[in-house]
Amino acid sequence: MRIRDRLLLAAEQQFAERGVLETTLAQIREAAGASVGALYHHFPDKAELYRQVWSAALADFQARFRQAVLASTDARGGVTAGVRAHLEWVTEQPARAAVLFGAAPAGAKEQEGNREFLLDVVRWWRTHAGYGAVRELEFDLLYALWLGPAQEYARHWLAGAVRRPPAEVAGELAAAAWLTLQNPD
Repeated sequence: MRIRDRLLLAAEQQFAERGVLETTLAQIREAAGASVGALYHHFPDKAELYRQVWSAALADFQARFRQAVLASTDARGGVTAGVRAHLEWVTEQPARAAVLFGAAPAGAKEQEGNREFLLDVVRWWRTHAGYGAVRELEFDLLYALWLGPAQEYARHWLAGAVRRPPAEVAGELAAAAWLTLQNPD
């Protein structure tokens, strides 16, 4: 594994375990088995390292979610597949999820990949809202209703407050999301 990749992986793990503020570059460097020079060759500071780790986690999650939702031919399938994909990803990638659930670095949400993801999901949603399968909702409210309960459960699991992995409760939370978002008319 290349040194840059080792540094990113070590940073992801350290940020997930200790939090961004408590993690030091020395801890990341030690965990990666890298020299001070190698660390600074790839990353000018901790903020940039965190931005890259957070952005990679976001891109990984979005790819999983996008594939699940866009592969669905009907609204119910897409809504439930999105919740399932989210919770399976958290279960499989707990360190990445912990980083992603942390504070977003400045400018990260304005990245081109994030805009494309949001446009794809909104387009998919509007298609299904257009023929009345789901409710017409502003994106912020849609996001909260669609993934809010799943994210809350995942946060509790990551913190050790609940024992059942998120993937094990995905069916129940996916069904609840559908009941919330389907058009009642």
